[in-house]
Formats: sequence, structure tokens, C-alpha cells
Amino acid sequence: MDHLPDNTRTKELNLFKQLKEGKTKIFDYFFERYYQGLCVYAFKLVRSEPASKDIVQDFFLRLWENRRIIEVHSSIKSYFIQSIHNRCMDYLSFHHVRTAYYQNKLLLHNEDELIEYPLLDFELKRQIDLAISLLPEDIRTTFILSRFDGLNYQRIADQQSISVKTVEYRISKALSILRKALEDHLFLIIL
Repeated sequence: MDHLPDNTRTKELNLFKQLKEGKTKIFDYFFERYYQGLCVYAFKLVRSEPASKDIVQDFFLRLWENRRIIEVHSSIKSYFIQSIHNRCMDYLSFHHVRTAYYQNKLLLHNEDELIEYPLLDFELKRQIDLAISLLPEDIRTTFILSRFDGLNYQRIADQQSISVKTVEYRISKALSILRKALEDHLFLIIL
């Protein structure tokens, strides 16, 4: 409900006409007068402070961008509140659909498909990093140069002043150690 006196309502409608002409001071007036209250109203609906602030800020941005085509006939306050209400309902609807989608996606996936889930990817990376850190230093350095830095065996041999055969041995040894250390996670790596 709009509890503004008729003269304030009329004044704000007249100010809104000036806003439509691009007067930024009028925009500032509306922003300062209504921003906090609209954030509180949005928060009561969406129960998220960041989301409520985003919704209200986006509303004011769109208000400025579309000021020439917006028509307000009742009152500015009612228009603002109704706009924020609609945006909050859109947010909740989208948030609900997205949450339902991800919950349903998790329910439909079998254990093997859950490997794509980011938490499992993170855990796998952590296990691999740990296993690599436990390699003997010379083997670890050679392995990293090959697998992560992308150097070929000859460049690694030249850089470390060892033979290509030693590089091959170290890479083979690293893979053997990693296979054993990660055997519980091997099916994740293969996938």
C-alpha cells in the first residue's frame, strides 16, 4: 500500500517526468529515498542480502536505462515496490528451478557419473598432487617436466644433464609409484 500523502505522490510523479528527461539529480533523489527500503523488502522475500541488493541495484539500473519508456500512473512508491516484488518472484522461481534441476540431476546419476561432480574432481586432484609430492625428488622433477611442463625426453635430459634412458626410467618409475599410490582412485583417473 502507498501511504504517501496526495501532494507527495503528485510531486514524485512530476519528478519522475524529469527523470525521464535524463536528469541524474532526480535519479539520485529516488535512489537515496527508496534504495534501503527496497533492499529490506527484497530481503524479506528472497532471504539473501547479496541477492536482495543485486535485485534492487539491477532495478535502478534498468530504471535509468528504460526511463524514457516507463509509464507510472499510480505512484512511484507503488511502482517501485511492485517492480521489486516481481523481480524477487522471478529470482525465487529461477533459484527454485535451478536447485530442483541440480537435485534431480544428482538423483539420476549413478556413482560412476558423479565423478564429474566438482567436489570429487577436487578430491582427485588433491590425491594426485599428494602422490606426486611423495615421489623421490629426482623422479618427481623429471615427471613434472614431462607431464606438466610438456618437455620431450631429449630436452629433459639436456636440462638435467642425464641420458634419455634415465629420463625414460624415471618417468616409468614415477608412473609405477603413482599407480600404486592411487590404486583406490585409479578408476576415477581412467574416467
